[in-house]
Amino acid sequence: MTVLEREPDGEILRLTLSRPEKLNALNERLLSELVEALREASGEYTVVVIEGAGDAFTAGADLDEDSVGTERIGLFQKVTRAARAFDGIVIGKLHGYAIGGGFELTFSFDLRYAQERTTFRLTESEIGVTVSNATSRLLPLLVGDGRAREIVFTGRPIEAAEAADIGLVSGVYSEGRLEEAVHDVAHDIVENKSRKALRYNKDLFNSAVTVDRALDYEELRNAKLREESDEFSQSSPD
Repeated sequence: MTVLEREPDGEILRLTLSRPEKLNALNERLLSELVEALREASGEYTVVVIEGAGDAFTAGADLDEDSVGTERIGLFQKVTRAARAFDGIVIGKLHGYAIGGGFELTFSFDLRYAQERTTFRLTESEIGVTVSNATSRLLPLLVGDGRAREIVFTGRPIEAAEAADIGLVSGVYSEGRLEEAVHDVAHDIVENKSRKALRYNKDLFNSAVTVDRALDYEELRNAKLREESDEFSQSSPD
């Protein structure tokens, strides 16, 4: 059973996270397939649209798997690198919930559009891990440093209207209009924009905001946090 559906449409590739029974929770297989799909899309597609099947974009990392720590963080970082390295435009079509690492992944997308009943939330401080996906670098660029810290430290839910107001998404649409809106944006890019100019402009934005150091440091700090948490757990009395 596939966990990532690929639907080509000319120069547009639609990638659908397909674990609806788990609210598209991100396990190793799904993250690995997403990295592979993004890498293979370069040079072949101008636009990649990423969405989720069922009731949510994604509920974040699959906490039922054993490798929620350093190994999974490494895969998240690879998705971020692949999205930024893709030589076209990545569009996030978001609905339902975008939680934790799934919310973080959207920061590496070029454009983000949400259904009006979408809820966003970073839960990392609750589950005892650091942020990933270059969130420490990309989120402040989207919403400002002060608001980024508040979103990470409090973990409060953010509804779609606020997400648009503070710059997390480019547009909010009703359930019936979201598909049409994303379709229109994707086809306008393919039909009316220079593919080479898009590639060069994206490269300029990416060059102005380097994330490799943030990705590496997030991975190191998460490993250190988990090491200290394990030591505390082992030294605590039963």
